[in-house]
Amino acid sequence: MIYAMGIDIVDLDRFSRAVNRWGEHFLQRILTPEEIAYCRRKSSGMDSMAVRFAAKEAFIKCLDEDAYSRFHWQDVRIENAANGKPALILRGDLQERFRNHKITVTLSHSRLSAVAVVLIE
Repeated sequence: MIYAMGIDIVDLDRFSRAVNRWGEHFLQRILTPEEIAYCRRKSSGMDSMAVRFAAKEAFIKCLDEDAYSRFHWQDVRIENAANGKPALILRGDLQERFRNHKITVTLSHSRLSAVAVVLIE
């Protein structure tokens, strides 16, 4: 049974301008250290960062008011399996709240944008 679904799209040029303007502070606010390290190892690192941001925004759209009040950027991480399949990993209050739910995430990006969909069952 579907509990919630969220989608978000990020303009890659706009995301890149935000990173250039606010630098490491911005990245460290929205991404975990593991996500930053993973993305920096990739040739399309900025695109990978943007799509992770889109995934977290899509997840936010799945939250009710109470869960949103417990949201912290660092408590949500996108992790890729060896085959590249992404997974949304939670920590803290959100992990406890969604422990009995299945969360599926899908990510994609083109030359211009990054998109993510999150499905909570």
